Amino acid sequence: MSSDETKPETVPIPGPPGLPLVGNAFDIDTEFPLGSMINFANQYGEIFRLNFPGRNVVFVTSQALIHELCDEKRFQKTVSSALQEVRHGVHDGLFTARNEEPNWGIAHRILMPAFGPMAIQNMFPEMHEIASQLALKWARHGSSEAIKVTDDFTRLTLDTIALCSMDYRFNSYYHDEMHPFVDAMGNFLVESGTRSRRPPLPGFMYTKVDRKFHEDIKVLRETAEGVLKSRKEHPSERKDLLTAMLDGVDPKTGQKLSDDSIIDNLITFLIAGHETTSGLLSFAFYQMLKNPETYRRAQKEVDDVCGKGPSSSST
Repeated sequence: MSSDETKPETVPIPGPPGLPLVGNAFDIDTEFPLGSMINFANQYGEIFRLNFPGRNVVFVTSQALIHELCDEKRFQKTVSSALQEVRHGVHDGLFTARNEEPNWGIAHRILMPAFGPMAIQNMFPEMHEIASQLALKWARHGSSEAIKVTDDFTRLTLDTIALCSMDYRFNSYYHDEMHPFVDAMGNFLVESGTRSRRPPLPGFMYTKVDRKFHEDIKVLRETAEGVLKSRKEHPSERKDLLTAMLDGVDPKTGQKLSDDSIIDNLITFLIAGHETTSGLLSFAFYQMLKNPETYRRAQKEVDDVCGKGPSSSST
């Protein structure tokens, strides 16, 4: 058998054809980009390619392919497209740092102990407090009132992360409107995605949206700066992530995190932690309601493990 015959067969990665110059920029629903990705996955399968001005982007949508991409011997993280735009707000924070940037390693080594099992278990009372606020709100709605769970899960995850990691209270369940940080964060993330898909038009055409983009970044950073300033003015014995970032020393370099790096990572935790978790909860509840038997099994498991009395970290 010849060597040519033993080569693995390859096929082009499928994807929508797009238009000259702009590629697939206009194939994305700017109001619901995820919906566009779901439609592409349904049409083209577990891997597909989109073309944008100056770059091609490959998307994978199956656990098997994602597992392969997590093999660091074969692949490495690349900060590009929307993540590159997010760097305008959080610079070289843990989620947006490039491989060669030293601040990622410093922050990673300082914060690893703060994510140990005992550290997470010690957060349970505060997690329970915020979850109880959600349960009380839903109970007061009654059985006939429609509930917008996506908003409530955003409140749940944001308040939980802020309280557990930095002893900050957004008090989202005590206000009809979201905290300004939430609106700024949502606008910032949406515009980061939009900026990554911009057609190559003159910069003056984006003056208004660029101004709003930087105003939202200012709100994010001022909120995080306020949290940091408050902790410095009122030192605490709490063993949370903010304490770790303030007091921790990198065992490899002997360096501590700068205030700017702490602010970058405070925002990073709030953005990356709350959005992924609230999205997971929203989709999980949606799928359970679409599949009643799965819902009943999940409910039974919670009742079997936790019982119907007050919950504690031991359960």
